Amino acid sequence: MAKILIIDDDDSNRESLELYFLEEGHQVIAVASGEKGIQKFSEEGAEVVILDIRLPDMDGFMVLKRLKEIDPEVKAIMITAFHDDQTIKKAIESGAYSYVKKPIDLYEFESVVSRAVKEDTLLQKKSSSIGSIASIKS
Repeated sequence: MAKILIIDDDDSNRESLELYFLEEGHQVIAVASGEKGIQKFSEEGAEVVILDIRLPDMDGFMVLKRLKEIDPEVKAIMITAFHDDQTIKKAIESGAYSYVKKPIDLYEFESVVSRAVKEDTLLQKKSSSIGSIASIKS
């Protein structure tokens, strides 16, 4: 199963997501601030990051930018209760893997996370294969 980092200042939402993904067998790290999320991602990594757009210390777009500096291939799923076309467009242009509106339907959300995990796994396998081929050629 995957390692998932949840960055959301809404205690109820963060704890619900954490419990759900733990029960699904994932390894979960959950934090309430952007800075703490960046720190945890830098230290421990994650296949998928669930990222609230509105956080108390910085907005989710700034967090995403910093996560992408650490790992350009990070699969970040942005969530927010404040949704409009501008926000959705900005999330995708900022490099978010997907965008989900609150309140979150956990079963639909699981399918988004599953797709992100599968893509991350395929990307890792492809990178590993390319590395193996390169070492054979040298």
